[in-house]
Amino acid sequence: SIQMKKTFLIVLALLGTELHAQIDNTMYGLYRILNPTSVQLASIDPINGMITPIGAVNTLSTSINATGAALNPYNNRFCFFGDNGLKSIDLSTGQLTNTATINNPNGTGYFDLFRFNTSDSLMYGLSRRNITNPQTGQVTGAMYLATINEITGTITEISPSSIGQSFAYSGSAIDPHQMVFYYSNGSQLVGLDMYNGSIYSNPTLTFPNGGQNFDNFTYSCADTTMYGLVRTNYYSSVFNPITGTTTQVFDSAAVHLGKVDAMSGAVTKISTQSIGVNSFSVNGSSTIDPVNMIYYFISGSGTGLTIYGVSLTTGLVVSQGTINNAGALYFDMMRIQSDCYESRPTRLEPSANIQE
Repeated sequence: SIQMKKTFLIVLALLGTELHAQIDNTMYGLYRILNPTSVQLASIDPINGMITPIGAVNTLSTSINATGAALNPYNNRFCFFGDNGLKSIDLSTGQLTNTATINNPNGTGYFDLFRFNTSDSLMYGLSRRNITNPQTGQVTGAMYLATINEITGTITEISPSSIGQSFAYSGSAIDPHQMVFYYSNGSQLVGLDMYNGSIYSNPTLTFPNGGQNFDNFTYSCADTTMYGLVRTNYYSSVFNPITGTTTQVFDSAAVHLGKVDAMSGAVTKISTQSIGVNSFSVNGSSTIDPVNMIYYFISGSGTGLTIYGVSLTTGLVVSQGTINNAGALYFDMMRIQSDCYESRPTRLEPSANIQE
């Protein structure tokens, strides 16, 4: 009956609320120290900058590949590339549960900018390798959208052909609703269709109200918008009396919180004034708190390491925590556990011919 259907829908809604309540808003990342050189999983309080190592202090790796990390809230794992391969870490204990060697059936290469997609529970990234022409012997770079198996390290390339040759260290993002993976090649924001690996969009980045670069971008499921840092570099002219030449030397930078229209490439500043930093970490160190609508990023290194929280609505700095834990050098690959939790695709696979 109609009444029974209404009751069933209400029960489902309540069940969904209960499931969401089980996920907290903890921010995790990789805590690197110098003596001894080690990488540990830790959580951080973004307000005061206090780092808390997860579980007993143990060395997961002595190095990291700073082009990707993934937090899987469903199996409670954090993944990154370190010594000897893809590391899987238990979020509760901080213990290393698995190390997988990269295995690409199509040839030796790399796996970069990877992130976890909450709408299908797969890790997506860019498979990068070289292709040799058998006739000429010429070697060219190739890049494909791909997934990776956390346990076996097996890479599965989705793109039928190469979609590019390089990427910028600007970050990466997944829109789990439209099922699009985003990266930047410097001048363009490239969107890849996660169903078939083809280019979904590739607009040139433009800055209608100022700026030169769009960095550390990440997608917010809370309002389906992609945010990042708009950077403007300023240079001074320095005259060399010996050579009689004038060169441009970096002087300072203005940094604003901004957002991008993924289809047009138009980048808009949200901050009316510069955040007040000249530099920031670009190795995956940005994340969004979907509950409080705050964008977080890291600036500085060593004793000058600071985590900034910026309001997504006003662009104003709402928190500034100095990370002063003894021995802290960096805090990388920040991920918040509740970000995009239990998202679902709204754009279905094109080949299925099913309406959204």
